[in-house]
Amino acid sequence: MFITALALSFALSTAPQDPPTHQQAVNCTGVFLFTAVLTAQAAEADPTAENGETAELAATLLKAADASRLQAASREGLSIDDSSSALNGWLEANEDGGDTILERELDGCISLYGYAIPGV
Repeated sequence: MFITALALSFALSTAPQDPPTHQQAVNCTGVFLFTAVLTAQAAEADPTAENGETAELAATLLKAADASRLQAASREGLSIDDSSSALNGWLEANEDGGDTILERELDGCISLYGYAIPGV
């Protein structure tokens, strides 16, 4: 079910918006990291073409959000170390609530980074 919801969210994503703030990019990097782990696990457990494609899309979104996180840090005068610390703090704060975080944040993050998916 998670894979289907993720695929639907990809399909409904929109064009890029203004560059995200560092905090938005940290949030979405964390969300996409959780997503990438879950979709990779699903693809490993059930190696269908759809699951593999979804895992690849999640990895693409993770790369886009992480690059954006570093760009936003630079724009906002933060060091890479400060940005990495912020991401690590976000991950630690949310490690036990991954499913809840995804339900709440995934659509917004896809709206921000859906442009990174080829053909969307």
